[in-house]
Amino acid sequence: MEVPAELDRTTLLALIDRMVRAEARENAPPQAERGEWMYGSVEPLAFTEPDAHGWMAIAPPVSPKRWIPRALCFWREVVSMGANVSLEQMAHPAHALARWPGIERAVLAYTRGSKYIDAIA
Repeated sequence: MEVPAELDRTTLLALIDRMVRAEARENAPPQAERGEWMYGSVEPLAFTEPDAHGWMAIAPPVSPKRWIPRALCFWREVVSMGANVSLEQMAHPAHALARWPGIERAVLAYTRGSKYIDAIA
């Protein structure tokens, strides 16, 4: 899949989400690859509406759980929340996007110069 290097946050998030859904597996990956996968929902993290006191909870997923790539889930959450991420976290092998070079280029372009990247590793 050819992916432009420069994507806005919404487009990048949609691309990552689409790839999470495309890569999801019903059956467990081989034991040797198990560390690269996690068992969870293909849906992004969602929250309930605030109660009378303003408290919210993580909403249970509607779709069945699947085996999904850990790296894509990590980056989906980082991009969706605009969360701070350290250079050490970016370089961690579990967060590598080498299997998806188009997404890797887009994430690197998105994070380059971002206020959410901690320069101290």
